[in-house]
Amino acid sequence: MGGGLILDVISVSKANCRNCYRCVRHCPVKAIKVVGGQAEVVDSLCIYCGRCVIECPQNAKKVRNDLHAVKEFIYAGEKVIASIAPSYPAVFDVTSPQEMFSILKALGFYGAEETAVGAEMVSMEYQHLIKKGHKGPLITTACPVVKNLVEKYYPGLIRNLAPVVSPMVAHARSLKQRYGLDIKVVFIGPCIAKKAEALDRSVLGDVDAVLTFQELADWIDEKASAVAGVDFGERENVLEPFIARSYPLPGGLLKTSSMEGDLLSREVVVVDGIENCMELLDALEMENVSGRIFEMMACRGGCINGPSMPCDSSLYERRERLLSFIENNQQQQGYENIKASAAGIDLRRSFEPKAFKAPRPTESEIREILASIGKTTPEKELNCGACGYPSCRKKAEAVYHGMAEPDMCIPYMRSRAESLANLIIDHTPNGIILVDSNLNIKEINRAAEKMFGVEKEQVQGKPLFTVIDDRDFAWVLANKTNLQDKKVNYPRNSLTTLQTMCYIEEEDMVLAIIQDITEQEKQRMELERVREETLEKAQEVINRQMRVAQEIAGLLGETTAESKMLLLKLIELVKGREEEK
Repeated sequence: MGGGLILDVISVSKANCRNCYRCVRHCPVKAIKVVGGQAEVVDSLCIYCGRCVIECPQNAKKVRNDLHAVKEFIYAGEKVIASIAPSYPAVFDVTSPQEMFSILKALGFYGAEETAVGAEMVSMEYQHLIKKGHKGPLITTACPVVKNLVEKYYPGLIRNLAPVVSPMVAHARSLKQRYGLDIKVVFIGPCIAKKAEALDRSVLGDVDAVLTFQELADWIDEKASAVAGVDFGERENVLEPFIARSYPLPGGLLKTSSMEGDLLSREVVVVDGIENCMELLDALEMENVSGRIFEMMACRGGCINGPSMPCDSSLYERRERLLSFIENNQQQQGYENIKASAAGIDLRRSFEPKAFKAPRPTESEIREILASIGKTTPEKELNCGACGYPSCRKKAEAVYHGMAEPDMCIPYMRSRAESLANLIIDHTPNGIILVDSNLNIKEINRAAEKMFGVEKEQVQGKPLFTVIDDRDFAWVLANKTNLQDKKVNYPRNSLTTLQTMCYIEEEDMVLAIIQDITEQEKQRMELERVREETLEKAQEVINRQMRVAQEIAGLLGETTAESKMLLLKLIELVKGREEEK
């Protein structure tokens, strides 16, 4: 195949994968591998039913998009012809094939035809097989998911697969026979598995690209202006199906092949839905069911409920739209033209087993894996299915094969988390009290029990005020806000605490973390007392020094005055003697 197509049909966006295991739960063959909490699709095990894509709540599963490759064909000037699956009237608002073809040509396709033309050819081949007297039960192979399911998980039934190509391949071969081998055939339908089928080496090169209806719808939206003004024009000279437009519905293949029979006939069995198909295949393996022809469709309700149907309408609304389209576009001729066109086209194919045979773990190995997640007895095997596997033993086998991780067990991880949380809560030196919106005690740890002299069994579920003052808790609940680092004294308990209260909005609860600061408070008060005493003594010293200084100053003042008087008298005496001379 050209255009740079890659092999991985379904990939996983690790950024979006949220470790919910929903894809594992819904995968009918458990082809999802979980590594480091991230889901991976294992191609060798995948049947491409698309269930994981539909069920992923985070849109982490991505289907390979071939739209770029198709545009490259068109931009390169290739003759690109669309083969559109007969379920298109169930999703696209068209009243005739010509309307659909005109839209496709507006997007750049050289031409378009209904895949139902190939379905008519395939039905002719089924008629031929029945007339020849095919030995044993015959399983139809129009649905690629069923074909993948048999090849990978029921290899003993490969001999029962009808050796006929699918309508997609039959139509592609017909188009290349009529328009030349150099054209590019693009199949468009609701099926993800068709992308894988086109890469099957037994039909490789027949279909050059596969678009889903979702990809086509996105393209139409992108080119809305070009499509809006499209001229539906006259009816094109293309092959048109005679009765095969009912192929997308359960029983459609058999009806087209004139083998529908009675609904209660034991010769013909019609089954839709992957689980029902697997149940029937199990019965066929055990040879517990009679019948000659088994039409199986993986999607419940048929192709009109495929994984890439871009619409919100119900299955029954889609069915009604398709039936109305078929009724309004009935063909009175065309069978002979298709029969003539089918001449010379090889519609046969073979199938090969693709089963992956993994070694089975021993009983002791299973018990060892189970014991690692706390399931040491059969009673502890809950078989809840939360991990995605139907039983704990199946999950243990998946762990053994590297498809699952031990910690995918939700009850075990919850128990472990609760155990660790309880361990932390019970061993923290701070008191922890959790109260509900009615101020009743929901949880109290050992430290809080010791602080307030109570026992958990006695106070759990009781009003908080029976243990401590609940006014701060009530304030936090009323204001729906936190209260941080508030000092609260409990004289009755000779206790001083520093409390932080957190409002838990999701549960409408209050969590209080209570730090015992009694000793620190005593030390603080003692330090305060020493400080005050020190200040008092310092003040006394200062006062005493001031008094001494004042006394000294007084003495110095008297002495100075006396000295001054003596000196003045001495001066006067000396002056008097000089005058006598």
